[in-house]
Amino acid sequence: MDKRMTQLLKLSVVAVILLNSFVLNAQQVFHSLDEIWAYAKENNPDNSVYQLQVEKAVKDQRIANSPLYPTVSAGFSGQHNINIAETPIPGEAVGRPGETEYIKFGLPYVYNGGITVSKTLLDWQSIFQSKIAKSNTQLKQTEKALYEQTLREQVAQIYYATITAQAAVNNAKEDLTLADSILQIAIDRFREGLIDGLSFNQAKINSNNAFDKLEQNKQYLVENQLNLKILLGLSNSETLVLKEQIELNMNNSIEFVPQNEASIKLYEAQIEIAEFERKQALTRFTPKLNFIYYWGGTQYQQDFNLSFNSSDWQPNSYIGLNLSIPIFSGFGNKNQYSSAKIAQNIARLNYEEEIRKSSITDNILFNNYLSSKKLAETANESLKISGENVQLAYSRYSEGLISLDNYLSVYDDYLAVESQYFTRLSDYMINKATILSRNK
Repeated sequence: MDKRMTQLLKLSVVAVILLNSFVLNAQQVFHSLDEIWAYAKENNPDNSVYQLQVEKAVKDQRIANSPLYPTVSAGFSGQHNINIAETPIPGEAVGRPGETEYIKFGLPYVYNGGITVSKTLLDWQSIFQSKIAKSNTQLKQTEKALYEQTLREQVAQIYYATITAQAAVNNAKEDLTLADSILQIAIDRFREGLIDGLSFNQAKINSNNAFDKLEQNKQYLVENQLNLKILLGLSNSETLVLKEQIELNMNNSIEFVPQNEASIKLYEAQIEIAEFERKQALTRFTPKLNFIYYWGGTQYQQDFNLSFNSSDWQPNSYIGLNLSIPIFSGFGNKNQYSSAKIAQNIARLNYEEEIRKSSITDNILFNNYLSSKKLAETANESLKISGENVQLAYSRYSEGLISLDNYLSVYDDYLAVESQYFTRLSDYMINKATILSRNK
């Protein structure tokens, strides 16, 4: 029995270790930009906050709609009349003509119970408050849509920066392998006395430069991976794996930049709310009409006793209309209306300014895209030619046809072209991704 329990304990410990290892090394694998967009939309913490704000706005809209519906309430009250007022009546009623008698009507204890139904028949303030709440819900939905668009842009930019950095790291590893091969050849030839110490040291420096470049690319890669984790809502312990291979595909060209509709709709919603707020401020000068219906009963008692017999309750029901017309309430209502008009003008000016700036910004984005596309094409062609030159120079140097200095000069040119290529490729992919993010 003890041996079996020991085995079970060991298995439990192993299971816990494996489970923790799985959690600590959890991987999130993405094969395309669309996959990572979908994940970011569902898991980005800030986007979750925007979703909660939308849900809150929906609840606030229902609250604002409540004054438009009838209200039903049940009530009960008890009253102890400590001193009942005397009412003067003609003496003829009590057999004393020509005199005035003072009589107390009522009993010390009075109880009332019933149901009240009330409905505002005319209340423009509540009507426009409901419209404002509805527009505010649309505003929150538009804010969420605009943030999701911004999130798509940020994710796309960092995503392509990351896979560009991955490609740069892979190239840097190949460069370091080539530099180490040259260094090994230089070591052999230095021992044989075929090259001097200056050329040998240059080969060492060339290898160190290749190593530095690899480390810089790794650092840039890690930085972009961590920034991408922030946007995706991933923890630091989770591993991010991007399977897509970056390609310089110039066939799928973009012909225009779609309008930033989410941003425009945001300002349109603000104009709508400002218009309703102006109208609501104007309703402070309008009358309000309320309908009230009460159905219940009244009970009078000489002492504190309360009876639940129906015969002891006297019917008490009524219907009422209440019309209130504001005549003068200071200058607060007038100033409120003036303030709402100014807010409406501000919202309209912001809308017009957004359209103007958006058009210019889109033009800048499209020009940057076209320019980065041409530069990436040129850099790609230069990289291919420079790579061929490195291979030719390496073959000639290995065969002893050119000096180490000549080879290193060709190799340095290749590194410069390669660095420029990845920079321009990253710029092109980022500009392209920014435009494409508006189409989702």
